[in-house]
Amino acid sequence: MKRTTPHRPRYGLTSRSRRDQSDQSDQPERPARRARRTRRTLTGALLVAAVTVGAALTGVPSAVANAPDTTVTVDVSQTGKAPTHAGAGFLYGLSQDGSGPSDALLQPLAPTLFRGGGARLTGGGWIGDGYSAGSGYRARINSAVAQARRVTTAPYNGRYDLLVSDLYGADTTQPSNTVYPCDNGDCSNWKAFIDQVVGDVQASGVTVAYDIWNEPDGTGFWQRGVNSAQYYQMWDTAVKEIRRLSPSATIVGPSYSGYNHSWLDGFIGQTKADNTLPNVLNWHFGTDPAADGADAASIVAAHGLSPMPLSINEYLFGNQQTAGYTAWFLDRLAVSNIGAAAHAIWSDCCVAGTLDSVLGGTGNLASPTGQWWAYRAYASLTGHLVSATSGNAAVAVAASADQNAGQADVLLGNNSGQTGTTTVTVQGLGSTPWLTAGSTVHATLMRIPDNTPLSQPITVSDTDVTVNSGSISLPATFQSGTDAFWLVLSPHGVAITGPGGPGGGQIYVDGNEIGTANDQWQYDANWGETSGVSDMYAGTANWSHTAGATATFHFTGTQVALHAVRDVDQGIMTVSVDGGAPTSVDNYASSRNASGVVWTSPTLAAGSHTLTVVNTGNKNSASSGNNVAIDRVDVTTSSAPAQTIVDGNVTGSGQNQFQYDTNWGLTTGVSDMYLGTANWSHTAGATATFRFTGTQVALHAVHDVDQGIMTVAVDGGAPATVDNYAPSRNASGIAWTSPTLAAGSHTVTIVNTGNRNSASSGINIAIDRADVTP
Repeated sequence: MKRTTPHRPRYGLTSRSRRDQSDQSDQPERPARRARRTRRTLTGALLVAAVTVGAALTGVPSAVANAPDTTVTVDVSQTGKAPTHAGAGFLYGLSQDGSGPSDALLQPLAPTLFRGGGARLTGGGWIGDGYSAGSGYRARINSAVAQARRVTTAPYNGRYDLLVSDLYGADTTQPSNTVYPCDNGDCSNWKAFIDQVVGDVQASGVTVAYDIWNEPDGTGFWQRGVNSAQYYQMWDTAVKEIRRLSPSATIVGPSYSGYNHSWLDGFIGQTKADNTLPNVLNWHFGTDPAADGADAASIVAAHGLSPMPLSINEYLFGNQQTAGYTAWFLDRLAVSNIGAAAHAIWSDCCVAGTLDSVLGGTGNLASPTGQWWAYRAYASLTGHLVSATSGNAAVAVAASADQNAGQADVLLGNNSGQTGTTTVTVQGLGSTPWLTAGSTVHATLMRIPDNTPLSQPITVSDTDVTVNSGSISLPATFQSGTDAFWLVLSPHGVAITGPGGPGGGQIYVDGNEIGTANDQWQYDANWGETSGVSDMYAGTANWSHTAGATATFHFTGTQVALHAVRDVDQGIMTVSVDGGAPTSVDNYASSRNASGVVWTSPTLAAGSHTLTVVNTGNKNSASSGNNVAIDRVDVTTSSAPAQTIVDGNVTGSGQNQFQYDTNWGLTTGVSDMYLGTANWSHTAGATATFRFTGTQVALHAVHDVDQGIMTVAVDGGAPATVDNYAPSRNASGIAWTSPTLAAGSHTVTIVNTGNRNSASSGINIAIDRADVTP
């Protein structure tokens, strides 16, 4: 849930910082928070160091910006477990009715975990209804059920953690006179509430995991003491009642606000004694999920218990939610014993449908960000994980090799503002002939900047690389401390697709999505269906071995790719679009590939189309049968315009250039800003202009404790006032976005007003970059 951090009161409520809880925790202050304060101090000092108007400012790079170059090593010949995609989860990432975001933005991330319970919806839940099931409770349970119904079925088949305490109304907005479960030893109303929740879930027909109470160690959600006698009374009552009514139900907990060895140890010991152990042991945040997961497993073993599934159903603090840090945490999750994890929410609470701000914009305006692409790269880790090591703990790496897909993928993340060059060395290529084309391998290296929006990663290199002694090496240069990198290896290159890319967005439709509507299949009576096929999308195969058997698929888009089984017993089919000439496709192969692309349409006019598949009854002479088995289709939707990213230090009087008067300075080597540059002023009246050609522009500027108020105007229009003060630093967020403009040339004017928010310590203005939409 959206939460309170040190120095950041939440919705006017004052909560203890986690450092204030040191008497209850044996955990040291988190390194990430120390890093955040360090960056603020350095950057603040740089921005106020100028003592005369127009003086040139010599930047002093931070320690991480001067970090030495490092190396990561991947060995594709050393394979391990299948990727679990732990980390591809979202707390309150969906819209209220579960319909948003679109499948085009959600499916490519291969999500496995969702968490919600209607927090902040009008009515206040059970509490707001006077501790009964009135309209406030109904709004929350209906929202949660709608969300769960979408994501626990195909094609997602994810887990939905139902936040029972949010249904109760304990989402930090509850009144000060709230009656908490088992106050004064009376658990009767709490028990009635649990009965209501379980009954409503069972009536809906959806399957959820019951997450009984969110963060029972903080005053915002639970004010009766961490691991207190009342807490265990509340917990035990809920667990026993849920299991009485639904014996097979999954229960997760305790959902502490951070990883804490002593709290978990006490919780496991007490719930073991009470016979109320959860099915999944979970917590939030933590420093390193791989280390925390190992420690949690040791606690479980020390109590004489069999291994328990582990989950982190909130991770990433607000200042960590960048492409680089997200990729770092995902990399560490990939090699951990954590089964599932969910990205935390610090804004957009709670039904915006932005995947916790992983998307920019909402509804039809939603678009990918740098974080979205980090998740997209993480979803590409299929087949088997392979050996991947880093020479620097600040740069994490996870990698996979998938012979069926014909590619290997590498994801690099960065948790400390690391810049400089990381050399990626891939070994073992001599043992994977399916990945190479003779003496070469095609390597596509992409930099994922922390941009909002980001239509595509930036291609650093895309070429055939000669393999020497079974290995190759490529340099990945972090231009910003918030970058991530995605490396794809294949024999001849593969297309990287995603919403907003050159080929448009894609949605994946399983062959078992049946009906007469758009994005649905229709089969005649000569087809059968098999489920539980482990190497096919969503586990289903729609098949026929009858000549003339016909299947149709209706879709709206500009292209469609058909996935079908290729194997020793497969036959020949024809494929056509919109009644055009059919193309013959032979699905025989000497070894099985159950989910590869067997046919791709040409680019079509945007609009509605029909794909027709016919089993000819014929076969290759080498085949033992004439079967045809459909897996899925990938539909390319309309493409989005690509954006031009212009750094604030691209100066001049031309298009896509900034001009600054003499009252501005420049700092370089700022690790958390785009290309490491900041153009700044602390002088009233200082003016900057940006000229561009397009239809819209978004301006990125520093938000921090020492930032002032600026005005922004376009084409001489009325200026908009923008306050850049923030209680915690965001060096590259969007500060202002223009309205949609007529296509053509425009000028943005930025003025430092010399004024500041009363909470700010300065009047600094620091420009990062501009994003121009054509």
